[in-house]
Amino acid sequence: MNKLYLLSKVVRNSMYICLILAISGCATVHEMRVNKKTANLKLDGKALVLMSMEVSNNYKPEYQPNILVAYVEKPDAKTKNDRHNFKTDLDGTIVSSKGTRYLLRMELSPGEYVIRGASCLYHSMFLMSSCMLPVHANINVAPNTITYVGRVSGVMRKREGGELRAGPVIPLIDQAVTGFAQSTFDVAVRDKSGEDLQSYRSIFPSLSKVKISTSILPPFDIKRAYAWWKSNGGSESTDEDTSKGEQAFAL
Repeated sequence: MNKLYLLSKVVRNSMYICLILAISGCATVHEMRVNKKTANLKLDGKALVLMSMEVSNNYKPEYQPNILVAYVEKPDAKTKNDRHNFKTDLDGTIVSSKGTRYLLRMELSPGEYVIRGASCLYHSMFLMSSCMLPVHANINVAPNTITYVGRVSGVMRKREGGELRAGPVIPLIDQAVTGFAQSTFDVAVRDKSGEDLQSYRSIFPSLSKVKISTSILPPFDIKRAYAWWKSNGGSESTDEDTSKGEQAFAL
């Protein structure tokens, strides 16, 4: 078997372990606040933030990622308590011919936060590839409120020049084959309250009759996303550097 493929398999397994550690070790991990079995919602001074997300790979459509975790943190977060990871669940996952939509239900204490984005993963028998759907939008959370902040859609396309990468370069083979390393995200924030709130109310009994305010996130700021990407190890290498991985998988 190709040595490069064996090395990539080791790196892939290590990446999966690191991903699990990152989800559990650097932030407070949360389940979604309400599910289909929740009968009554009591906020007790906290707030519920509702946001839907979509992700698709138009560069290599045969490799579609799934959203695992949404990242929310305090501005200038320094400790685990300042960072919040919300795991997606089956109750809030809607699969249709149009793709997959994720209905997030995030409980937060009052204050200011940044919705950083979402960790996404493609996983098959031979490949495991990750990417991050960037958002980088500020929200101000008031006590005892339920607020819908919009739908964030991320579409992966071929990366040009120095655009931020959808996913890391390593593991070389996996990231190259799925196109995550050679692609970037076109991100849009939209007010889809008509469709989304109908879904929230019909799926989750505890949300069926409560008051839900609407405060849509600002438009996606690509400059802010690029600055964060660079400060967190974003690679400037060209996509020619990833071609060896794709070639090795084909051998």
